[in-house]
This record gives sequence, C-alpha cells and structure tokens, in this order.
Amino acid sequence: MVTTIQSVERAARILICVAERPNVQGSEIAARFGLTAPTAHHLLSTLVQEGLLRKNSSKRYELGSASEQIATSALRHMRPSAELRSALTHLARLTGESCYLTAWRGDRIRIVAVVEGEHAVRVTGLVVGYSENIHARVGARVMLAHADPELRDWALANCEYHAVTPYTVRTRGELDVELERIREAGIARDREQVQIGVYSISAPVIIRGEVVAALSLTAPIERFREHEDEYVAALQRCARQSLLDAE
Repeated sequence: MVTTIQSVERAARILICVAERPNVQGSEIAARFGLTAPTAHHLLSTLVQEGLLRKNSSKRYELGSASEQIATSALRHMRPSAELRSALTHLARLTGESCYLTAWRGDRIRIVAVVEGEHAVRVTGLVVGYSENIHARVGARVMLAHADPELRDWALANCEYHAVTPYTVRTRGELDVELERIREAGIARDREQVQIGVYSISAPVIIRGEVVAALSLTAPIERFREHEDEYVAALQRCARQSLLDAE
C-alpha cells in the first residue's frame, strides 16, 4: 500500500477543482471536500503563498502564476517533434481539411497538435490536450491498436464507451474487432463515430519501429467520398514522410 500525505492530497484536489472551476469561493471549496472553514482557509492560504493560486478582488480563487508555469511546461512537453509538425502541416495544405496528431502522453492518449485547412470542419473535442472518448476517436484507436497489450488494457480499464453518436462502438469486444482491423489495414476509418456527418481517417507514424503518433484527417462525408482516394494517399504519404525526415 502506498503511503500518502493527506494535506498534499487535499491541496492537489483543490488545485484541480480551481483549474476546472475558476473564480470559486473558499466556502465552496470547504463544502465540496468536507473541510472545516479553518482547514480550507489554511490550505488555500498556503497555495496562494506558493503562487499556485491567487485571490482576486472578489475574494474568489483562481490559478496563480506558478500553476501557469506548470501548465506552460506541460504544454511544451506535449509539443510534437518538428518532423511530425511538418507532416501535419503538409497534410492540411494538400487536402484543405482539418488534420491533427494524436499520441500517448503518460498513460493517456491526447491530441497534441491541430492544423485547420482552408475547408476545415470543426469537430467536437478536436483541440490540443483532449484525451476523452478514446474508443471513438480515430487517432486514439490507431494508438490503441499498436500499443503494448498491457498498456492498452490499462488505458481501457475505466472506459465507459459513451455513445458519442449512434454509430460509436459500445463495447470492448466491438473495439477489439476494430483494433484488429486497423492493424491489418494499416489505416483507421471512422464514419460518424464522433460527429454526425463527419468522416475521419488516421494512419500510424512509425519511427525506428515504434508507433510514435497517429496522423489524422477529418472531412464532411460528402467531400470525403468525392476525394477519398486522394485523401488516403496524401495521409499515407505524409505519415511516411515524417519517418524519412526523422531518419
């Protein structure tokens, strides 16, 4: 059993709470975590003193400068390599569609870069840092398909298989079938699993034998059908080019 320090646990949970709900009052923090008013006050005051929180003119709490430094550092480490960014930008220019990179960051599969083409369609969740609905997102499924089985099981252990749309896979069994199909085909396809009217494709980027990212393209279904061969070829070419650039 891991030994933990209760005050540190509470402070960490308070930071996450304020990050999710900025401009919160001390009394709300106390009520949410079942703390007495003095305990909440001492924890909040310590976090303010360390720069992790700040108290604004309305006597409400928001993230402080030290938290902003942590967030900036986290985003910097999330930033993909120049070779991957080049491949992403080139794919968006070739197709005019929204393109993005997905990769493991710790034990979560996140979108790490996005480029919107001139004909881009906005898709819910297609933002840097997004890590939810890995059963539905085409890039996340590429990363799951090529992951070590133990890591894949860990990532999916608490997956609730939300029906993001009526076409989203709903069970681990359905997902496993799809992951096997991705490994065999070398490309993942998604018709309306994340957003109605949208088709997405994704291919693994393999460097020195390891899948380091998934390069993806998203387009309205009708436009995708019209340019399917062109889009698939461009995706595969750009994924291969990032490998050549890295070498």
